[in-house]
Amino acid sequence: MPRITKIEPQKKNPKRRSVFLDERFAFGLDEEVVYKYGLKVGQELEQKKIDQIIEAETKKEAKEIALRFLSYRMRSEKEVRDKLKKKEFAEDLITEVIKDLKRVNLIDDYEFASAFIRDRISNNPRGKILLKQELWKKGIKKEIIEKVLREYFKDEDEELILAKGLLQKRKKRYESLDENVAKRRIMSFLLRRGFSYDIVKQVLKIEEE
Repeated sequence: MPRITKIEPQKKNPKRRSVFLDERFAFGLDEEVVYKYGLKVGQELEQKKIDQIIEAETKKEAKEIALRFLSYRMRSEKEVRDKLKKKEFAEDLITEVIKDLKRVNLIDDYEFASAFIRDRISNNPRGKILLKQELWKKGIKKEIIEKVLREYFKDEDEELILAKGLLQKRKKRYESLDENVAKRRIMSFLLRRGFSYDIVKQVLKIEEE
């Protein structure tokens, strides 16, 4: 069996170790992996053990990439999975990493969806239709989307109030236009923002009163 003949810190990253087997460089490891497996000079390693060590190192690398990705803002499970796929990690390894991160609540699609909707409503208001589409693209399950929307729009009038408020901010743009032209543009604008046709009709009716 191969024998560890040297373990030394790497020059560019002191937290990593270069491991030599039978006087030849074999692989680089994070110091935590070295500690986890109790690696030391003179130790013999069977191939099965070497495979386990390399797998642990790869998993740690994947987890660190995911953690950096999560450090900027909340991410959905799909976003993290897609990020790791781009780095060409194996699917089963990605699943393990995501399970670990979910276990410590670093990935939580319900919390992600709630924060996403709060941010959208506060900074760039839109209706339920567009919110659903955006969350679906983020990989959020239908039942989570529906639950979060029910919690945010508890009152049926809340979406109508949101649409009215959004229109008030843009109302001056339509004041100089022909009434029918203004009506069409308002309708087009609110529909693009994800409000239902029924909500848009109600807004227009209020404006006419």
